[in-house]
Amino acid sequence: MPDPDTFAGVGQKKCIDSESLAHLRSAIEQAPFHPEGWRHALYSLAEATGSPRAQILALGERHLAFNWVNKTPDDFETVIQDIDAYRPDANYRIAAMGKPMELTWEDHYDAVRANHTDERYLEMARRYDFELGAQMVLSQKPGLFFGVAIMRSEREGRTTEHERAILAQVAPTILAAIRTQEAIEHAGAKLLHGSLEAMDTAAILLDGLGKTTFVSPAAQRLLGPETLQVSGGALHAQRPEFDRQLGRKIGKALAGEDPGPADLWIRTGKGLMLVDARPLPHGDWHLGPSARVIVSLRPLRPSGMGHDPAENAKKVGHMGKQLGQAMGLTKTEGEVAALLAQGLSRKDIAALRQVSPQTVNSQLRTIFLKCEVNREGELVAIARSILDAIGS
Repeated sequence: MPDPDTFAGVGQKKCIDSESLAHLRSAIEQAPFHPEGWRHALYSLAEATGSPRAQILALGERHLAFNWVNKTPDDFETVIQDIDAYRPDANYRIAAMGKPMELTWEDHYDAVRANHTDERYLEMARRYDFELGAQMVLSQKPGLFFGVAIMRSEREGRTTEHERAILAQVAPTILAAIRTQEAIEHAGAKLLHGSLEAMDTAAILLDGLGKTTFVSPAAQRLLGPETLQVSGGALHAQRPEFDRQLGRKIGKALAGEDPGPADLWIRTGKGLMLVDARPLPHGDWHLGPSARVIVSLRPLRPSGMGHDPAENAKKVGHMGKQLGQAMGLTKTEGEVAALLAQGLSRKDIAALRQVSPQTVNSQLRTIFLKCEVNREGELVAIARSILDAIGS
């Protein structure tokens, strides 16, 4: 496969013969089968149409599934996100979209910009040299569309009819190659699903749009009104604050960022459950509709508590002492933190210690201050990490 940087003629108006068109189609057809295949295909499309850049993207209602461009500055995606450039009222390219397999180009951009121009997007388009160009929606279904575009500046000038014809001729080949990659990634997803089922792991897989693609049987048993539910393909929690926190973690995981420590605890009728979201490994040229994030559900069961009250009291006392030493708590406060970390509710702790719920609440407020936390879930995460580290 040739090095994309060796391509000549980018940005120059040119014609393409039937043999070159066949080579372009071949590069696109081979794209799903090589690690850098899509980069090569985009460079080939850009070179064939005399454009500096070519683009393939998939856009959903709330998230960008993927945005493949053959050559962009390091801060390109950050700038686009900052100005929310995937909204039609901001991006004249999005507003000018036609029907599937219908070309739109500078004339259509002009018509949109005559009614409204977002100066931030226009300034960005000029800065990164893609104010002009042509585009086509490849496929569209509720909540998602795939599109292809060639992008250029005033320096290269407006696209010609011949250059737009090249884009139109290879568009069906691009869509077919995307479908091929979908099939390849689907086969890999089936292997992942089988592994999660075999290990009885409670996990939910989300695609690049944040939509649920798979719920393991173990996770299905944990879903419900008091924990999490799947609604409209999206994962939601009943409690608004927890739902917002989970949404932020999922958003970071979708962006490939570190979502932070596993510290989201949700209380159920059977105790506490830890909910975490992590990005799945994937290459740069990975379709958004495939699994991108894994959400794990881990119920915290008070397995260390048996049926012997004296033995339980001894275990709680031991754990309370260890937590007290590690977290700067009194023996009593350490025991309360230990019971909370074992999955007991405040009401259960009060009953077990034969005190009022108000007393437990007061003790927890003091513990929160000493540990510099604001939420019960944060305290449980710290306590569990300490107990796990020392083997309790």
